[in-house]
Amino acid sequence: ETGSTMLRYAAVGAALLCCAAPSQAFSPTGVVLRSSQLRSAVSTASPTLRTAMERRSVGASLLMTATKGSDTIEVNQVLEENTERTASPPIQPTEKMIEDVAWIIPEDDMELKDRVDMYVEKGELTEADRFILMNWFDNYKEALSSAQASPDYPYTSKFSLDAHFTTLVELVRKERNRPHYFNKAKETGTCYEPRNAHASDSRFFDYHQFGVDFTRPLVDWPNCKIVGMDNLNKIKQQLADGDNVVFLSNHQSESDTHCIFTLFQDQLGPEFGALAQDIVFMAGERVLRDAIVVPFSRGCNLLTVYSKKHIDSEPELKPAKMQHNQRSMKQLGALFAKGGTCMWYAPSGGRDRRDPETGKVEPAMFDPNAIEMVRLVAEAAGAGAKTHMYPMALATHNIFPPPATVGGAFGEERRVQFSQLSVAICDEVVDKPIDKSLEGMEARKAVKQLRVDRTKLAYAEMLEGYAAIGGYDQ
Repeated sequence: ETGSTMLRYAAVGAALLCCAAPSQAFSPTGVVLRSSQLRSAVSTASPTLRTAMERRSVGASLLMTATKGSDTIEVNQVLEENTERTASPPIQPTEKMIEDVAWIIPEDDMELKDRVDMYVEKGELTEADRFILMNWFDNYKEALSSAQASPDYPYTSKFSLDAHFTTLVELVRKERNRPHYFNKAKETGTCYEPRNAHASDSRFFDYHQFGVDFTRPLVDWPNCKIVGMDNLNKIKQQLADGDNVVFLSNHQSESDTHCIFTLFQDQLGPEFGALAQDIVFMAGERVLRDAIVVPFSRGCNLLTVYSKKHIDSEPELKPAKMQHNQRSMKQLGALFAKGGTCMWYAPSGGRDRRDPETGKVEPAMFDPNAIEMVRLVAEAAGAGAKTHMYPMALATHNIFPPPATVGGAFGEERRVQFSQLSVAICDEVVDKPIDKSLEGMEARKAVKQLRVDRTKLAYAEMLEGYAAIGGYDQ
């Protein structure tokens, strides 16, 4: 690949990133459903569409209506349930931490609260760290105790809660003392960070395993759902053939990365767990600037970008942030050109929140610019024809709900719940061909309309999958 090609998609991606709003992503079968192919496109989800979708029951035929101007579009999709189940979860929560994680725990008998107090007094943790960590610890303990009291709690092993929070405290302390992101050497941080990256002179720490172990005890394993196994098998083959796959997903929880892995690994087995582990997540820079988030972020393959909002938030860093986005797009182009890359992206730009009027968790609308950015980077890298886009619907809100409001300072309060997790892998988005006889303004209008239609279709398919997995019932 030539330098000029690399510059082309870096410039294209950086320009579009100023308009897009990327996500703030932060990590044997159960109920597995196979979806039939959608038979027509659907317009953007209106209240009429959502109301129809909420009437849907898994395994039943669905008739949905959506309005687009004066037109009415209908979609009929049937889902079949795979009823094969194992008697108990194939993977239990961690009672004894693995060596690649446990070594960081100090060899003393100090209580967690005393340890945190000591670090705050030394200036190695902040007052905000103390408040967030200790409240999170108490909340996690309460959620776990309540879940374990139920006769339906699926796990038999006892989760080592104190050891995991002691590990988290040590990792946050490490980030405060030696931040690996945003320092004088790297003014805007690392545009791409592979899973479990660590300095050559430091001992290996398995961040990925730590994040998964931290998540699993809160997963209501028997009630998890996966919709779209036919699509997931197709994706697995496309990746094996050297094609690329982009998941256009809604985003609900700070732990979505670990939720996806836990669903794929625990419900479908190690082959799909490996697929999930290799996903490259495109995320906002917050996931590597918040010291409490970093220990979980570092267990994922991360491609970081700045949205327009965060590019402008620090005027003195704006040029550096724009260059950072160019480097990120260059890296994404290189991954696409190499082939076999599976990428996750939230074109809505943030986490879904509960609607105060309806009380339901409503997926945010997809941004056409965000989807177009990824498509153009793939095309400029010479991989347009072998890059496939699949909408993904996640119902993960309750395990780790976001704050009621968007944005704000780093260090948001963390609260967790024992909850089922669900995911739908929807049909691949395939563009309708443009009339080649069109010229000039008419041709440009057709291209613009194609971008809008592509986004509407991706969003509508995601909403249909979201209804199928009970997203509106969270």
